Amino acid sequence: MCSLRAFKRRSFNPEAKLDVVFVDEDDNGEGAVDEGGPTREYLRLLMRAIHQSNIFEGHEKDRQLCLDTQALQTSLYEWAGKMIALCVIHGGVGPHFFSERLYQQICGLSTPAATVNEVGDHTFREQLIKEAKTVQEPNDAIAEAADSLSIIGALRHVSSMEEKDSLVQSAADFFVNGRLASALDPFVEGLRTLGLLEELKKNPAVFYDKFVSQEKPLQAKDLCTLFSVDFSVQGSNRRIGENTTICYWHHWLIDVEEGECSPLTLENVLEFTSGASTVPPLGFHTIHRFSSFMRAIECFQKQTHAVLFSACLFTLPMRTSDNT
Repeated sequence: MCSLRAFKRRSFNPEAKLDVVFVDEDDNGEGAVDEGGPTREYLRLLMRAIHQSNIFEGHEKDRQLCLDTQALQTSLYEWAGKMIALCVIHGGVGPHFFSERLYQQICGLSTPAATVNEVGDHTFREQLIKEAKTVQEPNDAIAEAADSLSIIGALRHVSSMEEKDSLVQSAADFFVNGRLASALDPFVEGLRTLGLLEELKKNPAVFYDKFVSQEKPLQAKDLCTLFSVDFSVQGSNRRIGENTTICYWHHWLIDVEEGECSPLTLENVLEFTSGASTVPPLGFHTIHRFSSFMRAIECFQKQTHAVLFSACLFTLPMRTSDNT
């Protein structure tokens, strides 16, 4: 609700750089300067809230729009589209949960005929998929679903199995496509923000993985490429220690990837250092840097090579052997 109020303000400009400050219940700010990390964390949390909102239904990785009259009245579909556009353009993660059909509809691509399995209403779906061996059986099922079929204009008597299949297809098409048009149109309009919709229609294949496909799990090598090391002069004693520390850092990331540091994951590491749990579609605006290698610090983790994080700069404890 706080985000929605902010988006609705007349002074809100989606083209301007975001400046995010997290506050507690007493309105006390955390004091961090937003150099990208707080913004990415906010956009990640915003996308999660959109994913879990009542305007979507279906499997968590294959969601489609859900018709909600209150959301229509409050223009929530359009605001959700604007928020998603902001998340993508300002460096946040993509949705990664759109159904194939929803993405095709947004991009203006042709969609296949709807299937009964796409019908969101469980009771109605079960009524449509009832098997029948005689013509009377589908008519009995039609009588049971009379209220729903009447609303969508598909209530009729069938005299053959072909007519029964045609009725089921008509009902599925209306439920999946026709009835959702009033929700889809404002949602698509919201995606016009910052020119995202135009790019989606021009390059649907480019954006596909960010909207439809499941997120690829992070690998240790992915994190290694995101950080730049501020090395000391080559040949100096400090450089020797830094090389050793970087070696331990790489081994530690591999341990995390292989589950040796459970419940810690690579996504947790990226979240803590950048505010994002995945690499944003447009990449990071700044390179994350290592610094202050020579400060030996006792860290909280007991069994692994611990890392002391502070915003996007952090210190690794120096080690000379596996027994120290």
